[in-house]
Amino acid sequence: MPSRCDSGGLRAGRFLLGFIATLASAAASPAQTPLSLDEAIRQARSANARLPLRALEVSLARQRQSEALAERWLKVAVEGDFLYAPAGGYDPVLTNLGDARLQVVARQPVYQGGALKALTARADAGFAAASARYRMADKDLDLEVRSRFAELLAARAEAAGRREGVERLSNYRALLKSRQAFGQGVAADVLKTEVRIALEEAAVAEAEERQDQSRLALNELMGKDPSAPLEPEPLPAPEAPATSSASAWQGAPEIAAAEAEARSAEADLTIARSERKPHLFFNADLGFWVSDTTNLGSEFWDRFWAAKGYSLSLVMAWPVWDNGAFRARVAQADLGLQQARSQVEVERRDARLAWTQAETAMRHLFRQLEILSRAAPDARDSYLEMESRYRGGTASALEVLDAFGAAVDASSRLIDVTARYRVAQAVAIRWSTP
Repeated sequence: MPSRCDSGGLRAGRFLLGFIATLASAAASPAQTPLSLDEAIRQARSANARLPLRALEVSLARQRQSEALAERWLKVAVEGDFLYAPAGGYDPVLTNLGDARLQVVARQPVYQGGALKALTARADAGFAAASARYRMADKDLDLEVRSRFAELLAARAEAAGRREGVERLSNYRALLKSRQAFGQGVAADVLKTEVRIALEEAAVAEAEERQDQSRLALNELMGKDPSAPLEPEPLPAPEAPATSSASAWQGAPEIAAAEAEARSAEADLTIARSERKPHLFFNADLGFWVSDTTNLGSEFWDRFWAAKGYSLSLVMAWPVWDNGAFRARVAQADLGLQQARSQVEVERRDARLAWTQAETAMRHLFRQLEILSRAAPDARDSYLEMESRYRGGTASALEVLDAFGAAVDASSRLIDVTARYRVAQAVAIRWSTP
């Protein structure tokens, strides 16, 4: 990995970047406060439409957790019914000529073949998955803001640098025309310079177009009018990438979400298998229960208030045969578990690849930054020297234009590589933090 302590060339390149950024800032309204990257991220989070949806999903999953936990414990209800069956209809032995009941009933599940714990585990996994999906949306937004911010800074710096170049070439063209006016044969040199100026003006227009596109996108991310003015605060010069743990990508929320889905699928399989096991419930009731509702006089109500009592029961249900439906449900749950586990491996590979590519890109791009940070100031000095030599008559116009082209190319590449490094850095952050 390149050394973090490079010579004066790297410092000179950083100075050049700072100088260009200052030129870009000078064009903005002096009353406008520069927008920092952290503030842009904060505003984007406040204005984003996807994050509230993910937050609601997390809240919904939390309520499902509470529901699943409550299902394991005692339930108490007030129940009652009134059956009127007059004589001459149903067999009185079956109906007791009707009955009336008012009870407090308690029910406690005792054993359901592991389904009770599995329901809770599935709800916990659902909450973990929802939280991971919220984190994914948050990190995607963070990556988008960082990328657009870097692109905006790069486009502004390139436009400012090329405008400065057009101004220098215009002064150089004025010198050529003054010589032409004195009868020197520099018509071809004037024409070449005008062509170069036109190309640079087109490049300025292209950079301004990219600047506007980045500004529109960043304003939209922050919930503002896309056409609103925006003055980004310059970022510090890139530092050498720090050595990261080889397993940093394992904290990616995509992996956490996939693992939670796998746990949910395991719970589904346990629930499906529990259907073939005996289910036990404990029931208790306390209240009033009387027969013969055909005579509703005072005698009935006396009998009703006297018929108080309680009962306890243990209920068992054990399915024996269902024509293959049980096997089909178990097979579905098992296939779902296999699919969920395969998805975990897919997400792990995708996260590892994305993080490794970003880390590799950062190392290579920083190496280019070191080279270009030395080359850009040298190319600029070379152009200034060649222009001076032309004024002294010891250099040709072609040499001046070649030196100018080299200076512009080195400066533009330095700006582009800086933006790409910052985007790669944002991608590495996206895939290396939980």
